[in-house]
Amino acid sequence: MTSYAVDSGQVLGATQVVQGTIDRLQGEVGALMGQLAGLQSVWSGAASAAFQGAVADWRATQQQVEANLGALRQALALAGTAYAEAEQANTRLFLR
Repeated sequence: MTSYAVDSGQVLGATQVVQGTIDRLQGEVGALMGQLAGLQSVWSGAASAAFQGAVADWRATQQQVEANLGALRQALALAGTAYAEAEQANTRLFLR
């Protein structure tokens, strides 16, 4: 028989931590992209084009990281809610 113990409040709390990380990343990436976009007005040529390609590759990777964090946050929220609801349902079984 499988047994487990979980603090659903801690699991749900982790969703806020992950969301905070997502928010900070978005802010930092926005600031960085603003700085990098500014280079376009002062830099041209083959090296600049190659750099812009590297930035586009990095941005795609960063967006994937952000999407994965979002999926993690959603899974934590669903799991925390499911555990809390299961505990409440089981508690109701024994109430008189």
